[in-house]
Amino acid sequence: MNYYNYFTEVEEYFVRRRGKHLYVSPLDWSLIATWRDSGVPLNVALRGIDIAMDSYYSRPRRRTERPGTLFYCHDAVMAEYARHLDAHVGEHEPESDSGGAQPGKSSDGDGPDKESILRFLNSRIGEIDCLRSKLQGRETAVEAIERVAGRLREIVRCLENEALVETESVERDLGILEGILIAGLRTALPEEKPAEWEQEARKDLKLYKKRLPKETYEKILENFLRTKVHRHFNIGELSLFHF
Repeated sequence: MNYYNYFTEVEEYFVRRRGKHLYVSPLDWSLIATWRDSGVPLNVALRGIDIAMDSYYSRPRRRTERPGTLFYCHDAVMAEYARHLDAHVGEHEPESDSGGAQPGKSSDGDGPDKESILRFLNSRIGEIDCLRSKLQGRETAVEAIERVAGRLREIVRCLENEALVETESVERDLGILEGILIAGLRTALPEEKPAEWEQEARKDLKLYKKRLPKETYEKILENFLRTKVHRHFNIGELSLFHF
């Protein structure tokens, strides 16, 4: 991936998680260059941003407060990069009998193994590749699914070289790509579909609206609409919970 694409992916994701447009400063640009020159993979950088922003939003704050610089995410990005490097330590060395990590195993011991995850990811890549031909003329949607497919291939290449698969990290990476995928596919929907689906969802949830916290209600609604998008385009969700 060239420098410009790396920069724009990081910038766009930070602005999206921040929730309000922000012009990235020359200092932020230099920080992104430092990450890339240091060997931080794109998916690791985005994962660090995701973790930093999750932490930020979990704390009490004034509604008008938002991080004004990408430097806010630097520590989290570096911590994720350190975890990434640790996952590769000794990956080409033979396993000893001292209880070290076994190649292909998940980090939690109970999750899917590496081969299963790779098959799942390659299956999703195949679905996206098939979908591309059906979306000719829908430039925004095609651009989005090409970005997602490209990043999924990067994750596959990365996992192929890891002895220990951290399923939590993979799931977070997939959550980021899921957001990009859904946003792109929504631009290719027939104009009336989103309104129809939302009306259907609100009707079904009418009895529960007063009983649910607003945030929970909106999350359920969002998940319902996302599922509708996946079914409309006949493409599986990007989550290890949907093997």
